[in-house]
Amino acid sequence: MKKFPVSLAKPFMKRPFLMGKLLRGSKRKYFNAKLDKMKGTGESSALWLISMRITDKCNHRCKVCGQYGEGGYNREDTDLPAVKGNVPVERYKEMIDNIEHLKPHIYITGGEPFLYDGLMEFGNYVKEKGLSLQVVTNGVKLEEKAEEIVENEWDMICVSVDGPEEVHDECRGVEGAFKTMKEGVEKIQRLKEEKGKEKPMIFTLTTLSSTNYDHLLDTVEVAQGFDPDTLVIYYSWFTSQEVGEKHSEIIKEEMGVEPFAWKSYVRDHSGADFDALKDAVEEVKTRDWDNPVVFVPNIKQEEIETYYKDPTDFLGWDNCLTPWVEANIMPNGDVVNCRDFPDIVMGNMMQDDLLDIYNNEKFKKFRKALAKQPDGVFPICSRCCGLMGF
Repeated sequence: MKKFPVSLAKPFMKRPFLMGKLLRGSKRKYFNAKLDKMKGTGESSALWLISMRITDKCNHRCKVCGQYGEGGYNREDTDLPAVKGNVPVERYKEMIDNIEHLKPHIYITGGEPFLYDGLMEFGNYVKEKGLSLQVVTNGVKLEEKAEEIVENEWDMICVSVDGPEEVHDECRGVEGAFKTMKEGVEKIQRLKEEKGKEKPMIFTLTTLSSTNYDHLLDTVEVAQGFDPDTLVIYYSWFTSQEVGEKHSEIIKEEMGVEPFAWKSYVRDHSGADFDALKDAVEEVKTRDWDNPVVFVPNIKQEEIETYYKDPTDFLGWDNCLTPWVEANIMPNGDVVNCRDFPDIVMGNMMQDDLLDIYNNEKFKKFRKALAKQPDGVFPICSRCCGLMGF
């Protein structure tokens, strides 16, 4: 099992509270979760990450998105089941009351989180409880909410930067997306300086695609201009028809469920100029930047072409531990096996307590099914952040 880049931990070293959180999460994943898996019962005592897809609403139409991109399962022109809904903020706060003793990390994504009406109330409540909070956003409403975010010391804001202005807007499918994001990030950074605050940490997230991969160096230079704590560059998460069909056979046999979400992530990258991409990656990695740049997954340059052309190759990753350390909540309250592939619903936190769902019979059955697979992975895991990311 490969680990995420050690360099990603560097920004946290200056912030003891967050460094402690990172160490707690690493211990639960690489020690407690491993022990739980070895027991073979399917139970987990290592829950650390609460991943919340807090809303399905989004004002962008990113080309690589599994929800609203080409073939996305939340589009109106698809036959795939939509994953939509709305959980009242009071129910989320009750959930926090029930799990705060575990000191979990709260990770919020969407859709676009700032389009959820109760986001600010919920985020501030998480901080009142002394938990760490991370929000992934495209930047909408960030300028409007910046003062409240800084004042309440939200821990991490991860904002998408997919290229220079024109490229970014094309990737996002919205004119003016870059300008909105830029104004929000700059206001947060300005307020932090004025108020003498270290939080929120700012992470820029770049997802490489056919639209922006040939603008990699320019993208890094633009992102550096926001003075982020770290720049994260994703090679992209995707799959193939072959992998998806093989995965479906296994899941139907093991869980009695017909997976659908993988169909939203089928991509063909064979037309990319891999030599140019490898050269750009090398230049980014060797240049002395003011702020650290991390590529995810952490692969070698000679593996880049294989990564895109052969998603059956796991490139050394094995034994996914994510289901032993993470609970994923969908916009309608469904608790699922994986945030990107929400095919198997373990329960719904509108009806049942999250901790009861986390170790119910269905979740234990899923963990045991995963553990007995060759190398402890399902086919779909080959290009998934749960295995190859953090």
